[in-house]
Amino acid sequence: MNLHLSPTLPWTERSAVPTEPGVYVIEKEGAVIYIGKSWGGDGLRGRLADFHRSATTGQKGHAGGVTFFGKFGAIDQAHIVVSVHVPFIVRRDPEILYPYIQYVERRLIWEHVEKHGHLPACNSE
Repeated sequence: MNLHLSPTLPWTERSAVPTEPGVYVIEKEGAVIYIGKSWGGDGLRGRLADFHRSATTGQKGHAGGVTFFGKFGAIDQAHIVVSVHVPFIVRRDPEILYPYIQYVERRLIWEHVEKHGHLPACNSE
């Protein structure tokens, strides 16, 4: 099954990401540094806001963002892009949508590990 990721958006335009649940891929200077998912709250947009807050302050709220801050320092928005996968064709029933989102996140992480031999820099599992 092919997974469609949106075209990349500059980090400064992340507010254009939908508030739907889904999976997101963050890249820094062309390298994937984090793959994550969002299920509730403000969906993808809210989860990216959590990442940004943690990546600029080092404060808890998003483990990947805290890791980013520890490895790279405060986020440099000029070199960060994001793309998303929004499962529009999957039924919205939680018993179907949630496992699908988990699958997509794990699949993208696994594909990264297969290609590069390690997790993205800010993923811990």
